[in-house]
Parts: sequence; structure tokens; C-alpha cells
Amino acid sequence: MSTRFRYFPQDIDRRQWGLHLTTVGWLQSSPNEEYPPRQHPTSYYYTWATGRKLAEYQISLVFSGHGVAEFARGKPTDVESGSLILIAPGRWHRCRPDENTGWGTLWFGFNGKMAQPIVRSIFRTDECAVLPLAKSKEFKYAAMRFIARALKDAVNKPFTVVGELATLLGRLADGDFNADDKVANADAIRNAQFEIARRHVEVIDFHELAESIGVPYNTFRQNFAAETGMSPLQFQLSERLRTAKNLVANTDMPIQEIARRTGFSSAAYFTRFFRNATKMSPCEYRRAQSMSS
Repeated sequence: MSTRFRYFPQDIDRRQWGLHLTTVGWLQSSPNEEYPPRQHPTSYYYTWATGRKLAEYQISLVFSGHGVAEFARGKPTDVESGSLILIAPGRWHRCRPDENTGWGTLWFGFNGKMAQPIVRSIFRTDECAVLPLAKSKEFKYAAMRFIARALKDAVNKPFTVVGELATLLGRLADGDFNADDKVANADAIRNAQFEIARRHVEVIDFHELAESIGVPYNTFRQNFAAETGMSPLQFQLSERLRTAKNLVANTDMPIQEIARRTGFSSAAYFTRFFRNATKMSPCEYRRAQSMSS
């Protein structure tokens, strides 16, 4: 995807409408590439050392890669693929992609007397924030269509394009890009449970697993806990424990081999984990199961 962006004139006619477009664009930042690009106007360009303040609202979608945002110095917020970054006017902020992944972003900026109530109605805040978006792919396609139209027509047809901006914001307010219904969510979590159970002895990248089922990681983690009562890692460890208890009780396999087969780095680590979970060491558990059979 090529990088494209544009900033629009702010004449009195546009401002009097109550909602006006200030900028749109998309950017694919490669790993270790300078961010942001220097082509931005002085009032928008910043470095990580300085950060910046804007005179408008901006909504950005990170649709690939990941990075970090800060809205108060020294308090970073992780930004995963599928997240929205809301920037509020007059608020200091800075954002950058992870140097190992880069990121893909799209954005649009707007302002006017209607902007604040619109933002509050959508996000329940008008402060800077990082917000997960369940249907981020659908939002990406809708936003890209709007941005492409704005790049083409926002100078000659500013009011028509602002109407399309209002439609896109209205879809956000109506929840068109929110989480799917409970049944679809439960199905996605069940698929994740199956995948974790199947690969329970492996090191699982839960961020990648969330992306594979089309859910931002923070949303995935929250929904997984709501459905199972456990975090994804806790669920994986419970599957390891179930397998380990079966091997300890029903085989003569050495404890070190059981530790290896259930994904633990050492017999000592496995023994501590097993004792914490069962209140017995593996050997004690084996003896107790042997006596009861």
C-alpha cells in the first residue's frame, strides 16, 4: 500500500458548517523506518522527543503491526493491530510503531462545534485514548473508501465529503463496527479454546491467535475470561496440568520426561507448578493415585 495523505484548507464557509474535515491519509511504516515522515506540515510533524498537540480531533486505525502511544509522559499504552487511537485537541501525545514490525495506519481529522458531542456520543470520552475495535477490518474498508473519496473530492466538494464523514462517524455511533453478537463471540472463543488445547505444550503467541480469529488482543483476552473464567495462559496451563496428572497417575514415566512432554522447561519448574496446583508433588500424587486404585 502506498502512503498518501492530504491536509485541507479551513476557510470560514467550512468552519461554519459545524463539522469540517482537516486531514485524511494512510501510511505503511516499515520496520526501522523514520516515523512520522517529514513531509507532514510543521503544525502536524513531531518527533518522539517532542510529541505534539493538535487543534482538532483525529481518529486513527492501526490495521497492521503494533506500537505504543503516550498521552502523559512516561505512561505508554500498547497499541495492537485492530485498535483505534483517538486524539483530542489541545492534548499532548506521541505515537510510534514498534521498530521490529512497523505499522499500517489510516486516519482522518475533523473539528467544529459538533465535533466534541459527536466524539463523546461514540466513545463516551473526548480525551485521548486507545480503543479496541472488534470489526476493525470492516471499519478499515469503510474508512479507506471514505479517505479515497476525500483525497479526490474534499477540495472541490467539501460539504459532500463532510456528509460522508458524518455517515462514517454515525456508523461508529450505531455500533456497526462493535463486537459481534454473543453467539458469534462464543464460537470464536470456543475455536480459540480448541486451538490452545491442541497446542497446549507449545509456546503460543496469543496476539497472533487473537488476530487469527479476527479480534483485537485486548478484546480477545476480555472475552476469553468472560467465557471461561480464565485468561488464555491460565487455560493453557490448566490443559498442561490435565495432561500431566494423567501421565503421573497412569504411567511409570520419569518426572523429567513428563515435564518435557507437557511443555515445561525443567523438572524443577514442573514440580513447583504441579505442587501449587494439587498441593502434592508429582511423586506424592502418583503414590496417592496408586493407593486409591
